[in-house]
Amino acid sequence: MTDRKSGATFPTDHPLHVGGTASIVDADVILSLDWVDLAGTLRTAHAGNPMIAKIIQVSVDQYVHNGWSMDHQGLPPIDAYLLAEPDAAVPTLLAAVKALRPNMPPLPAPGARPGPPPLAALEEASIIQVPHIATALHEVLGDAPTTMIRLPLSWADGLWEFRHPLDYLGTDGGGGVGSGPGMSAGAALALRDSGSSRLPVAVLGDGDFLMGVTALWTAVRNSVPLLVVVANNRSFFNDELHQERVALQRGRPPENRWIGQAIRDPDIDLATMARGQGCTGIGPVEDPRKLVPALREAVAAVRAGRVCVVDVRVAPGYSTGATVAIMEHKAD
Repeated sequence: MTDRKSGATFPTDHPLHVGGTASIVDADVILSLDWVDLAGTLRTAHAGNPMIAKIIQVSVDQYVHNGWSMDHQGLPPIDAYLLAEPDAAVPTLLAAVKALRPNMPPLPAPGARPGPPPLAALEEASIIQVPHIATALHEVLGDAPTTMIRLPLSWADGLWEFRHPLDYLGTDGGGGVGSGPGMSAGAALALRDSGSSRLPVAVLGDGDFLMGVTALWTAVRNSVPLLVVVANNRSFFNDELHQERVALQRGRPPENRWIGQAIRDPDIDLATMARGQGCTGIGPVEDPRKLVPALREAVAAVRAGRVCVVDVRVAPGYSTGATVAIMEHKAD
């Protein structure tokens, strides 16, 4: 299993890569390689039922354990703790496994993988959904080396396959909003200065973009090529779902969930804000049929050395799994 908080750590289209929580519940032994919030993941997967698996944790996470900030979030029920970084521990563990089992069993047949909608979906849709952004990026980028620096919560598993550590860089590991633009500029700078041919791409939510947009001025000032696609649902939508959940718990009208979270009436022109930082600003793009041409223009600008921001107006909503996880969350 992998998690988008931690970046690309295992090929997502490998036959042994699995999703969902069933594999956690059914496991006899779980090896955690610096998993972010292991305690929360195990608690959610078991839903209050007894945990049977033995848990092995490989991490240096204990160095941030303290009662003031609670950066560790929760203490998982670990049976064996290896105080080491996974990069140092995995080669030794692999050697031990190969000594015990020199003949690797055959891999299972690859299972069906979800994917983005077909290109024809852009012709048929009346409104842009977040998966359409993946469809358009696939069409424009093809097999070109790309680094997905950031992805929003509304980005469902399977929309983009990760096969290399630089295919996806993960998030800040917390639940905050506003780090996306700064991390995108920094990652794009690192790719440029390392001589990488990868195209740096960040798909950000509009709330994340608005809270850190001035970081893009730094990228422009230092001539750092970067493509930012804003999945603009005109809302701090994660908090809309949280407010709906709390409203239901307290017997209050859930239709008021938008109060204090909606970013509309008037809609903010994010492309104009980007141009104010010196970026190339494209959009707002609202017609699904115009999404591919807009991204082709944006990619051309980035290949020419520019920072380009594409404001894509999308329908609010997350994947079913993400929505269920947020709505079913219970406070400890």
